[in-house]
Amino acid sequence: MKNLFFVFVLFVVITSSCASQKVLNQYAGTQIVFGNGGGFTGQVNEYTLSTDGTITLVKSLEGDTVVISTVSRKTAGKIFSLLSDSGLDTLDFKHPGNRYYFIKERENGIKNEVIWGNPDYTVPAQIENLYTLLITNINNN
Repeated sequence: MKNLFFVFVLFVVITSSCASQKVLNQYAGTQIVFGNGGGFTGQVNEYTLSTDGTITLVKSLEGDTVVISTVSRKTAGKIFSLLSDSGLDTLDFKHPGNRYYFIKERENGIKNEVIWGNPDYTVPAQIENLYTLLITNINNN
């Protein structure tokens, strides 16, 4: 009986240490929330970059928030500077398509959000460039 209990405890310890790193989404600073969604499955992939450089991912069909990458604080600072220069805070652009993309600035709730994907509307270049930079930083880390 002791051996069975020991094996059970060992199993729990091993499986819990191999799990993805899950986090609570309670961050007090400014965040850039970006991602894509729609299509056949309707899945939304929502990435969040915090000022400390942490990048998390939530897949809507799974629901867990997982740390997937980090960038240096210096890189994060440059990206947040580009966010300020992009004019996102005053831009009114919500034109999703079947597949859509989005960028939001979050600080104590959503400050503003841009959504695009409808081929009849062209997203402003500074927003598309910011999105590309964000996605590139995820893929390179």
